[in-house]
Amino acid sequence: MKILLIDNGTTLLNKLKLLIPGDEITHTYDDFDADTNNFDLVILSGGSKYQLIGNEDKFEKEISFIKNTKIPVIGICFGYELIALAFGASLKELPEGKKGLYEVRVLDESLGTGVIKVYESHRWVVDQLPEVFKVLAISEDGPEMIKHKDLPIFGIQFHPENFVEETDGNELFLKLLSQF
Repeated sequence: MKILLIDNGTTLLNKLKLLIPGDEITHTYDDFDADTNNFDLVILSGGSKYQLIGNEDKFEKEISFIKNTKIPVIGICFGYELIALAFGASLKELPEGKKGLYEVRVLDESLGTGVIKVYESHRWVVDQLPEVFKVLAISEDGPEMIKHKDLPIFGIQFHPENFVEETDGNELFLKLLSQF
């Protein structure tokens, strides 16, 4: 599988590369070629460089790509927020950011249902999710994992690449990848 990894300024890039099976080509959000037809999958990383709200113009190319692509996409944390925003979701800032291990309830049988432990590190959550998405996992803060109902586009709020020995997010991510 040929994977394009778009780095949105994550501090966890090397851990994400280790989690992705096989080879990937990495570009930053502002230098990737929107012609991604040579790839089987695009992964949008998290990012700690910018908050999305108020900086949408910096990510206009990526948002346009998300809206128009036909190939599978998985967005992680910031990438999840980009996907949600591209399809009309509203985001809200949490009074206090989430950082640490939290429980998430998986709702989708193809991924295995039940409560798992994941690593979260974010200040924003999806406030209103458009009906074009199905919720695959949820926490006390709202949707944690989503899938577009008509397109192969997925979003993951947590970081499957971090604390892989203490959490189950990496296994959930790999189950998702195995579907492509």
